Parts: sequence; structure tokens; C-alpha cells
Amino acid sequence: MPPASPPPHHSTPQPDSSHEDASVDFAGLTGLSPGDSMDSARLMGVILALAGEVYVLKAEVRRMRIALADRQVLDEQALEQAGGSVRMNDWLKREEAEFGQALLRPFTHPDEAPNVSAAMRSR
Repeated sequence: MPPASPPPHHSTPQPDSSHEDASVDFAGLTGLSPGDSMDSARLMGVILALAGEVYVLKAEVRRMRIALADRQVLDEQALEQAGGSVRMNDWLKREEAEFGQALLRPFTHPDEAPNVSAAMRSR
């Protein structure tokens, strides 16, 4: 019996990284290394903080909607109208910028303690 030939080598197509690089640059995450334990810890911190905020905010919105409906102060139609108002759109624009900066702060301004320690040791 002839020796079995190795299975044909199938290369996995690599994704076009040019689009990914552009989005990473745009998001301010240039240099993020998924294998770096500090980057992973920061990312997990961001995810957990956001999950906690989502839970708290959903409860707060639900509580306010129940209170407003029970007092017949606002109904769903009034809330829908407010959602498309100029004031709401202006707030969304400001909040988007502030929220994006706060969300990326662990990556754009990481803990500088290691740098301080290195400077102290060099003296």
C-alpha cells in the first residue's frame, strides 16, 4: 500500500486589514494588543462598567416611565415626540462625544503607575 498523502493544504483567507486598521485608528485604539494582559484587563473593565450602567439606566428609565404614567403626566406619544426634538438631538450630539471619550479613557489614558515606578527606580 502506498503511503497516505498529506491532506491538501487549505489556507484560510485573511481578512482585509486595511478596513480594520482604519476603524482602529478612528476609534483611538491604535496599538491595542489582544494578547496583552493589561489591555485585556482594561477591556474587561470597560465591558463590566458598561453592563452595570446599562442595568442601572434601564431600571431608572422604567421607574420614571411607571411614575409618569401612574400620575398621568406623560404618555408614550409625548415621549416619542420628545425623542425627535431639537433639544434631544442637541443633547445626543454632546453626549455621544463625551461618552465616547469616557469609554475609551482606559485605552487612551492607561494607568501610568508602571511609568512612575520605572522613573522612581532610575533615580
